[in-house]
Amino acid sequence: MKQKYLIFNNDDQRELIIKEFAELDDTKVLLLLREEKYDVESIKSAIKKGKKALISVLRTEKLYPPSLYADKIAESVITMSEEKKQSIELLFDDLDLLTKKKKEPESFKDIKKESKEIKESKEIDELLEDDFEEEFDDVDLVKGTPLIAEDDESFDIDE
Repeated sequence: MKQKYLIFNNDDQRELIIKEFAELDDTKVLLLLREEKYDVESIKSAIKKGKKALISVLRTEKLYPPSLYADKIAESVITMSEEKKQSIELLFDDLDLLTKKKKEPESFKDIKKESKEIKESKEIDELLEDDFEEEFDDVDLVKGTPLIAEDDESFDIDE
C-alpha cells in the first residue's frame, strides 16, 4: 500500500495540518484517510524539546504513523519551520517499510563485541576452573538439627 502525507501550514488559523492519503486498491488513486490539525505554538514548543517530543505531539489517536514514517514527518515539520515552507509532501510505500534492513540495536553490538573479546582472552575457562582445594562430604552438608513442628493449640477451633 502506498501512502502520502501532505503537511502544510494554515497561517490564517495558526495551524499545522497533516493529511494522510492511501492507495487502497490497484486503481493508483490516493484517498484521504485522515486529517489532523495542530496548534503551531505547541509544534514550535515540541521542536525546541527535540525530535522525540515532536513525534509524541504529532502522533494522535487518529494519526499514528509507524516509527519510520513518524521520524520522516517530524524531520519535514522541522525543515518547514526552519525554512518557512508552506507545505511538504511525503510519499511512502509499505513494501519499503517491510523490506528495509533494520539496524542492530547499539547495545546488542556491544554485547557481541564484548563476548568476542572474552572468547579471545579465554576468561571463561579461567572462571570455570575450580580454585579451591577443600573437599566437601555430603555428610557435612546434612549436619544440623532437624526441624520439628510443635503442636500448637492456637490452631484448634472450638465450636
